[in-house]
Amino acid sequence: MLAFLVQGGVVLIPIVALSVIAVALIVQKAVYFVQTRESEADLGTYVIAQLRSGKASVALLELESKSSPESRVLLEGLRARKEGQSQETVGMRMESQAKRSAGDLEKNVAYLASIANLATLLGLLGTVAGMIVSFFNLKTSGVSDPALLAGGISQALITTAAGLTVAIPCLLFYHVFRQKVNRTLSQIEIAATDLQSYLSRQRQLRARP
Repeated sequence: MLAFLVQGGVVLIPIVALSVIAVALIVQKAVYFVQTRESEADLGTYVIAQLRSGKASVALLELESKSSPESRVLLEGLRARKEGQSQETVGMRMESQAKRSAGDLEKNVAYLASIANLATLLGLLGTVAGMIVSFFNLKTSGVSDPALLAGGISQALITTAAGLTVAIPCLLFYHVFRQKVNRTLSQIEIAATDLQSYLSRQRQLRARP
């Protein structure tokens, strides 16, 4: 392994460092998404059904036991309702919690795309540096000796391969995580809108003479 790093040149060192960071980020986000996965396909509909059945306290307890972003947003809305807050305040508190949840969902995901770009560029830099070494050796030797070109070409190929090896998985997981984030944000928006609409209708019904 050490010989491989030496042969790849100094450019290979930051590529390896980026690969370590990328693995850590991928594992961290994968664990986060598994731990915060929502078991209910349509949490908003489920909570509303509980409220219609007069089981508001049960719905609160169930939401408190969950750790999904959707449950956090709906829990904030039900807490505001229980405290007797206005409909506008209920909506604002759910929106605020949704923004916090969005921040948690998107945390570190963008770094994977940046690492992919950096690894690719560093691999290209290593390629250029290797070719420069090859032509410099050719110039100083004055003869077309393949052995003199082999070192630089090898460095160029190693850094290119290493950069792509880091970049491709990073881009793959970036798009996978990005889709998961977008899907979860859509579910949060739908659930929050459904709950807010239901609470608004309930207030209107109670306000009628």
